[in-house]
Amino acid sequence: MTHTHKNPLTLPHNPTWQRSLAQIHRELKSILGDGTIEVTKLGSGDLIVELKSNDQAKKLGAIATFLDIPVTVSPYKSLNSSKGVIRSRDLRCCLEEEMVEELSGVTQARRIKVRRGEDKIQTDTVVLTFDSPKPPSRIRAGYLTLDVRPYVPLPMRCYKCQRYGHGKDRCKKPAAVCVRCDKDGHVERDCLADPHCVNCRDHTASSKTCPKFLEEQAILRYKAENGGTFQQARKAVVVELHKTISTRIFASADKSQLRTKPAALPKDGGRSAPSAPPKGKKSREEFSGSQSPGSSRNRSTSQAQGRKVQKTGGP
Repeated sequence: MTHTHKNPLTLPHNPTWQRSLAQIHRELKSILGDGTIEVTKLGSGDLIVELKSNDQAKKLGAIATFLDIPVTVSPYKSLNSSKGVIRSRDLRCCLEEEMVEELSGVTQARRIKVRRGEDKIQTDTVVLTFDSPKPPSRIRAGYLTLDVRPYVPLPMRCYKCQRYGHGKDRCKKPAAVCVRCDKDGHVERDCLADPHCVNCRDHTASSKTCPKFLEEQAILRYKAENGGTFQQARKAVVVELHKTISTRIFASADKSQLRTKPAALPKDGGRSAPSAPPKGKKSREEFSGSQSPGSSRNRSTSQAQGRKVQKTGGP
């Protein structure tokens, strides 16, 4: 069995116990007291018990038997520790053992190395393991104050079935699958087939642009930044991804409707009546309408005579 949050512990649970859920729950309440008890069962059968205080952790950690069965309660490592990354040129000469001894709350230090040809070169970047569920934002190293960034590991992909979430040692698939075409019976270097990812579509299972890889990476980043279990991080990330996808779909649909929606026509089919002139002014039609019927003919006759005089050069 294990408890999480402030001081998660692990309480072994064997299927041969033959104890009911009600018996287990009553026993936990008798040890920890009243209140909500969060329990999660692991694939191994062990139970993770989420404790709310150090006092509860001491009580559960002190038991040697549970329902008359010998047990060993221990802190659940991944929920009681966290990793962070620091970087400084001044750390180049520091040994990993020195950092563990000198840095507060650090239980392990691992310097990042890069390969240059056949050599491995030490860098100024160090991955620290802390004895707390979340890493601190800063850490004091001698006379330096260094920023601590959450450590986000690469997603775990099984090299046997090419799926995420477990290693090849825990894989249940009987035969290994090609990382290139997702078929068994051969290895990648002998494969001439078109790429096809076992997790999604037309690329190799090892592609860093694979949507499944990016989803697993987002889950690990959320867990590193917020703590909690992998299942809690997965739930939060998947919900957010679904919201993002839904928003994009609706936005795309709205844009499509805007492109295809015809412009609205006036009710008279486009033959709109002329607007009325401003008050106090008369339109040209009103001025012409005020003349006598013969005035337009007289004006036409005088214009014709003017053109004739212009052509002959005079009267």
